[in-house]
Amino acid sequence: MMSEATNKRPQSETKPESDEDSAELVCKPQPKKPKTQRKPKVPVTTASVKETCAAGDAYVTSVLGTEGVDASALLFCIISKGRWANARTVEARLLGGGLPPAQILWLVGTGEKEEYEANCSGSVVEGGGLCQSRNRALDEARSRKMACVQMSDDMKKCELVRAGATIGHFHDKELWSKPADLKAANAAGGDKVEITPVAAASLLHALLKATEHRLAGCFPNANPGLAAGTRPVADNLFIVGDFLVIDVDRTSLRFDERLMLKEDYDYTAQHLHEHGGVCRSNRVLCSFEHYDNPGGAVDVRNDEREQHAIQLLHHKWPGAFRQHGTRGPNEVLFKWDQRDVSLGGTKKHKRVDPPAGVDAVAIERKPKGGQRTLTSFFKKKAPAAPPPAS
Repeated sequence: MMSEATNKRPQSETKPESDEDSAELVCKPQPKKPKTQRKPKVPVTTASVKETCAAGDAYVTSVLGTEGVDASALLFCIISKGRWANARTVEARLLGGGLPPAQILWLVGTGEKEEYEANCSGSVVEGGGLCQSRNRALDEARSRKMACVQMSDDMKKCELVRAGATIGHFHDKELWSKPADLKAANAAGGDKVEITPVAAASLLHALLKATEHRLAGCFPNANPGLAAGTRPVADNLFIVGDFLVIDVDRTSLRFDERLMLKEDYDYTAQHLHEHGGVCRSNRVLCSFEHYDNPGGAVDVRNDEREQHAIQLLHHKWPGAFRQHGTRGPNEVLFKWDQRDVSLGGTKKHKRVDPPAGVDAVAIERKPKGGQRTLTSFFKKKAPAAPPPAS
């Protein structure tokens, strides 16, 4: 993950919103310049998190109209593999936000439970592969009648760009004024506070209720000026899998276990196709240490798996993905508004075959927006034929 990104001019509201300047910064950060000296890392503790995020979490509670951060309806599921040494730091960020250990669940790789239990306060289960762990998290949350928060195991920071005094300011575009220029966007983005992941998830959960969507996430990079230059919530753009809030009570969608990479692209597309929208907050910013941190997807990422995932995305969602123009053959851009007519779009695309060994996926035709047609909605099962006359 990049914690810094080049400031770009905010996009015009007259054009379709695009991730061209932002989404891939999550998946393919630029290499950092070598430093001659490194400052020693300050240990992250529950106490230090409380102190650092006190003002930010207080702002979130004022926006939500609560006395404190209320995460009682959230199960925090940390998807992790080979990073048990990170566990105490990750949990400090959660415990510092007031989350009890009973609401922390680690989904870890096969054979790793013992190492994680030695370092964790929360419970630990072996989820298997990446998507198997994500689906196990959905099942666990559903069984506890809680919303499912899924987060990566190497979060560095959560920040919130101030948008106003009420939850409406964080999703209602009518209450937002587009910055006049780049300088104004950077100034708006500079008005931010650091918050705990607990406060961030609580805000995203509230936004799910306010927007009536089922999947929420954060802005896909940590550039506050770029974030402040666009509307508070995007309802048709990519949601990165590093920090998700899923209302499992209102959706049965699951992660495609044939994917080892880019599963968050597919899950976003599923929600757009089935439910007509998502809730990506362009005011919640999170940064991670993916490419500086051994373990996780870094250990399984290679050209063959990248291309397998890309081909399956093209097969399942014709027209919705295209190769990134500058970041190489293993990166894609998400363009839901360019999807094929078979998915409810307005364009025609040739559908590619699935990867070798993968069965073809049937496409359920839906109109633009993802909702079913009136004909299919009111279609009733034909009555049974009368028995033959004796």
